[in-house]
Amino acid sequence: MKTMNAGRLLAWGMVVAMPLWFGSCKKDGNETINPAPNSVEGNWKISGMKITAGSKTVDYLDYIKTNGGADVVACLTDTKITFNSNAKITGTPSPLCKSDGADDYNPAANNSTWKVTGNKLTITDEDGLETYDLSVNSSTMTWSIQEQEDLDNDGVKDTLTTTIEFKRV
Repeated sequence: MKTMNAGRLLAWGMVVAMPLWFGSCKKDGNETINPAPNSVEGNWKISGMKITAGSKTVDYLDYIKTNGGADVVACLTDTKITFNSNAKITGTPSPLCKSDGADDYNPAANNSTWKVTGNKLTITDEDGLETYDLSVNSSTMTWSIQEQEDLDNDGVKDTLTTTIEFKRV
């Protein structure tokens, strides 16, 4: 029987141990990664709006367009929203904005302020404040908020989630 030298034994030990070491570094799938506060800074355009109630999701921009609001959707998706480093929000209206009511759908009004705390984004404007769940990477930003409304007039408040998607420009 041959004897193994110490170097070969150590090499085999490393080969066996490495997967265990790297496997222990794996992130837990339930971890929340909070966006950096300055990751919101920059220019964005709305790319989508969805409303979910129960198991039903409605593309809100398609709904507006289908119900005679094509000009509102064109305005919303082409208006540049700037999140400045001084926590102010400014906007550059699109030349496609031909409807006075388009600003009613914009969640980030001109001259409002913003603040990121953990994975929450708070927008403060003349109507008060709204706090959204926030997800952001280099090219997309997503806000979501849950609200309670009696959607079917049965006297019971239903939970609906509004999700707003942005693309960096």
